Amino acid sequence: MRKSIILVGAAAAAGLVALGGSAFTGSGLSTSGTAASPQFIGGTVSQSVTGATLTAINYGFTDVTNTSVNTIALTFATTADGRTVAAVPSGGAGGTFACSDILNNASSCTFAPATAETGYTGLTSLAVTVS
Repeated sequence: MRKSIILVGAAAAAGLVALGGSAFTGSGLSTSGTAASPQFIGGTVSQSVTGATLTAINYGFTDVTNTSVNTIALTFATTADGRTVAAVPSGGAGGTFACSDILNNASSCTFAPATAETGYTGLTSLAVTVS
């Protein structure tokens, strides 16, 4: 009897660890290994989100080598329409991104050049804030 209780406890703990691990990596926001490689410039982009739950992010590029980002499509989980979205890039060079308010759990961000750039290059992190 004692062995079966220990086995059930161990199986439950392993299940919780597996569930917790998949919930953490499933969002694709904490590590570059959880999203398709074309979505990451130079191999890695770190993304942080404040104010909502982001379920998907897709980068659009101006070049075939995927190094110059000009659009970002954001998909959220159960987020009220009309909320304001900001996407702040860092680690590279270029302008900023102007994002639409959330509509049907989505927002799109377009590149706003500082000078004559066509996209943000060298992106290593993106901070998304929903308010």
